[in-house]
Amino acid sequence: MPADNKRKRQFHSRTHANQVLEGFDLNGKTYAITGTTSGIGVETARALILKGAHIVMINRNLKESEKLKDKFLLEKPDAQIDIVECDLNSLASVQSAAEKYLERKWKLHGLILNAGVFGPTAKTTSDGFEAHFGINHLAHFILIKKLLPVLRESSPSRIVIVTSMLSKHTCVKPSQSLEKKLETLCPMDASEWYFRLYAKSKMCNMLTAFKLHRDEFKNGISVYSIHPGSGVRTDLHRDFGLWSITNFLSIPFTKDASQGAATSVYCATHPEVENVSGKYWESCWDDEKNLDKAVARDEELQEELWKYSEELIEKSVGATNKNSDNNMENVRL
Repeated sequence: MPADNKRKRQFHSRTHANQVLEGFDLNGKTYAITGTTSGIGVETARALILKGAHIVMINRNLKESEKLKDKFLLEKPDAQIDIVECDLNSLASVQSAAEKYLERKWKLHGLILNAGVFGPTAKTTSDGFEAHFGINHLAHFILIKKLLPVLRESSPSRIVIVTSMLSKHTCVKPSQSLEKKLETLCPMDASEWYFRLYAKSKMCNMLTAFKLHRDEFKNGISVYSIHPGSGVRTDLHRDFGLWSITNFLSIPFTKDASQGAATSVYCATHPEVENVSGKYWESCWDDEKNLDKAVARDEELQEELWKYSEELIEKSVGATNKNSDNNMENVRL
């Protein structure tokens, strides 16, 4: 990781996303963000848009995306906002979304992977993967792989992956064999406690982020694994009972969505951390006290997860593409 001995802390847990960008002009910069129809994603997009950035919202719900775009245009009439439809529940949809992005010939100065699921109703994806693993990890893995060329071309560029301090609760042990670690980390069914499944998917995000740093920093891409904050008031927990009441009662002790977005915005834009790549961030600071370093910094596991993810995607999306090609042949015949 690059040395960084002179930086002094400017922002904290109560900092809002717009405060991070005070005095900034992001005209000419393009950022793609997943999950911008609610919570942290909305505030991340808003902060960047109001500073002149071109934003590409990568979302499943087009209707809500258009509503949000209209709201942003009321705040900034000359805002540059595009929408790409993407259902993270379907790897074929994710691949199609990435291809649409490339077809548009947009630059990409920052890829912010914000969307995710967490809860008891998340079971399996349309491809048959456990939902937390399939949506939080595999879907975003495809976006990273497909968009890496344009990130390199647009360098200096950044990748921000929203992870979680809960990633330390995976039950992966340093003493396990590499095969056992991977098996523990990548469940193929939803029989485990959803809290544990979420934690594992977030560790997958971290392992991916740290490998990306090792591979891509030399190509001008900085990578940040960030925890938005404990108890951020968003609808990620919408499947839990008494969710709205709990959100209201927790206001004095937790972050709102804008405060939760501050670390994403900081890592995606701020010049003082442009080269501070390959670290874990909380509340706009690289603090690894909540990081399970023995697992997250395991380079062998990073490599193995990368290869395994590629294999799973090839089996799933590759088979879909072959079936589509066969159908087209039948049509021509």
